[in-house]
Amino acid sequence: MVDVAQVLGCGKLGEFLFDKAAACLVDLLAVPVKPSLAQLSYATARPDDDSGIEPLPIRKDLKPPCQIQAHLAAIPDELILMIFHNLDLLSCFRLSLVSKRLWRLGWPFFQQKITESMGPWAGKRIICLGDNCGPNDLPTGFLTREEENIVNEGLDDSEIDPDEGFYPGPGDLLNMATCRFREVSSDVESYEILRRRLPGEPEHGTYSKRSQSWRPRRTALDEARHLPQPERSQAFSFAFGEKEANYYPETESWILRNLTTAEFVQGDKLFAAFHRSGRQRGLHLGYPGFGEAVMCRICWSTSATTVPCAGFNRGVWAGHRFEICTGKIHALKSDSSWRDATSEIVDELSVALELPIQTKGNKIEDQKQ
Repeated sequence: MVDVAQVLGCGKLGEFLFDKAAACLVDLLAVPVKPSLAQLSYATARPDDDSGIEPLPIRKDLKPPCQIQAHLAAIPDELILMIFHNLDLLSCFRLSLVSKRLWRLGWPFFQQKITESMGPWAGKRIICLGDNCGPNDLPTGFLTREEENIVNEGLDDSEIDPDEGFYPGPGDLLNMATCRFREVSSDVESYEILRRRLPGEPEHGTYSKRSQSWRPRRTALDEARHLPQPERSQAFSFAFGEKEANYYPETESWILRNLTTAEFVQGDKLFAAFHRSGRQRGLHLGYPGFGEAVMCRICWSTSATTVPCAGFNRGVWAGHRFEICTGKIHALKSDSSWRDATSEIVDELSVALELPIQTKGNKIEDQKQ
């Protein structure tokens, strides 16, 4: 992915396509839906019920931050919002746990910090380059003039590893990306920050000589114990990372959008084309899904020796910009100039993956209507 200098190692194309590994592209392209506090999973749950929230050991040594609340209570909302704006995720979350008022003010900020790490490739140029891609063999207009100059300069001698095999020389974007771009992960790590031990806390907790016992290491969630309901359950729900339920609701229909060509693929129709059972809603459609739909058109290589079907190595969407959003958002952001490419994608996937088409989707309602 050129815009942010990231790569996703996929190995051999056939394995990536047929082993369902292309599904990792979905999380990289999906634009999250920002929920309200009331929509958080388990938002009305109590700590003593079986709603799915994993209970934490109660810390009797922690005292309510009364003095902190007293000082902050005198600060107007405008200044509190400025403070939140300049904090990192962990600090923002911890400050929000001081009182109901700060939880209400801080919620939009740490929600934004969470969602900023989701869908990192949405709206960015994507291409899947093959090992046999010749020098400067790229889709027309894919690189800017400045990027072309950088690629044509080639790698420095210090960047070339002789043990990695033959380096074709200047003009080889694939090897340059392998050396200079960083590997991307589709996992959202922001949630983990809230469950890790706080800065300064020992890795394995601390030993109390007085009680002759180990005290569990303290996390940000320990401080949530002081919040009243429903804010306490909202904090637990947020920190325990119900990513799918909170930000990618299954009750929504999802759309793959090619922002470069103004084309879209409907998830409902894509699912119905390869599955006999009912109507699927949600971001992850199974196999094949949005990941395979993208992959079947973004591959680019000079050689066609390893492609599953004719033309696969010259993908018509190679280097384009994509995003996956809900049908409601798609309807708001598109107009009559957008074209439905679902049927074409279904035909191409059927040939490439050797899958029978169950239905052409003509009985599935059109998202544009």
